[in-house]
Parts: sequence; structure tokens; C-alpha cells
Amino acid sequence: MKVVTKKFGIVIDKSQNVLFLKQDEEVLKAYMVSSGENNSTPTGTFKIVTKLVNPVWYSAGAVVPPDSPENILGSRWLGISKSGYGIHGTTDPSTIGKQVTAGCIRMLNSDIEELYTILPEGTEVIIVD
Repeated sequence: MKVVTKKFGIVIDKSQNVLFLKQDEEVLKAYMVSSGENNSTPTGTFKIVTKLVNPVWYSAGAVVPPDSPENILGSRWLGISKSGYGIHGTTDPSTIGKQVTAGCIRMLNSDIEELYTILPEGTEVIIVD
């Protein structure tokens, strides 16, 4: 008996502000996202290295708790293998589709919650211009 395992991956197109969820070579779903202003989102191939529920946001020396409206990270955090960068939710859905972040990829909370349940640590994340 042959067991077939399929591998998930993410491709993010910064120019279109779209995140593609892939399984092997098939695109399963496309999500609108926000990326970094002034080309601050890094490009390259990374991996998901941390997964957090209701993440704390560390901003300019301040610690912003998860339940604060000032916490821009939203409900989930998928940290990538480029220190300080990740894919996260938002407290401001009106920013989705724009290049407005400090470099992270921002999604609607419902979308990041969906990805959080699907993607394990180690998932490949490719970010292209």
C-alpha cells in the first residue's frame, strides 16, 4: 500500500498583495493581504518557525497585550525564518490589499485563523516581488 502525503506551501506576491495557499503544485485558495510599505517585506524562501494564538505585540519598547485595540497583530501569528517577520491578522481590516505594514504580511483574522489550523511549522513560504 502506498501512502501519499501532500505538502502545503505559501506563495506571496507583494505586487498584487495576494497570498496563495498551495498543496503540492495546486493553488487551493488565494487571499488578499497587506504587505510592507516602501518595499519593506523581504523576498525569498522562508519557513514557518513559530505559531502563536493572540500574540503580544512589542512596539517601540512597549508591550501591547492581545486584547488591546492597539495590538495590530490580530488573532494569530505565523512567524517566518526571517527574524521579526511573519504573517498575522489585523485589528484594521480596511488596510487589507494595501502596502502599509512595517514589513509583515497582514491578513483578515478569519483568513489567518484558517491558515493557522492548516499549516504546520516548517511550511515553506515564498515571497516574490
